[in-house]
Amino acid sequence: MKNYHYKYIPAILISIATAGCAGTSGTGQSAIDTVDRGLATVGQTAQTGRQTIEAGTAIASSVPTTQTALTEALVGQLGVTQQQALGGAGAIFQAAKTNMTQQAFAGLSQSVPGMSEMLAAAPQVGGAAMLGGAGGTIGTMQSLYSSFRQLNLSPGMVNQFIPVVVDHVSTTSGQATSNLLRSALMP
Repeated sequence: MKNYHYKYIPAILISIATAGCAGTSGTGQSAIDTVDRGLATVGQTAQTGRQTIEAGTAIASSVPTTQTALTEALVGQLGVTQQQALGGAGAIFQAAKTNMTQQAFAGLSQSVPGMSEMLAAAPQVGGAAMLGGAGGTIGTMQSLYSSFRQLNLSPGMVNQFIPVVVDHVSTTSGQATSNLLRSALMP
C-alpha cells in the first residue's frame, strides 16, 4: 500500500484545478475560487461537528450519574445500568413516600446518601397508585411496575430491587428505618 502524504492534497487540488481550467479561463482564478469555497465549506462543517460534539458532551455531563453505594450495589448485583439503578431506587423511595408520614420520610431521606438524585431520576407516574393509600399494596406495586417499565426494566425486577434497597437502608440507617421502609412498601 502506498504511503500518501495527505498534507499535500490541498496544494495538489489547486494545481490540478488551475492546470485544468487554465485553457478555458486563462488565469484559472475561477477554479481557485471554487477550491477555496470548497475548503471553506469543509472548515465550516468541521466547526459545526466540533460544536455538536461539545453540546452533546455538555448534555451528557448534566445527566445525573451519582454513584452511591446503593446504586453501585444495584448495578453490581442486578446487572442494570447506572440510570436504571438511580431511577429504580428513586421509584421505590417515591412509592414508600406515599405511604409514610412526612416526618418519617424526611428521616429516611437524610439517612440515604444521594436520595434527591434518585428521586429526580424516578419516572413520573400518575394515577391513583401515586395518591397514597389508594389500593394499598396493590397500588404501590402498580406504581412501581409502571415506573420500572418506563426504565426499560421488567416489572419482575421490582421484587429484586426492593431487598437490595431495604438491606442498604438497614446497613446505613439501622434496622428501625429499614423496617419503616419495608412497611411503607408493603402496607
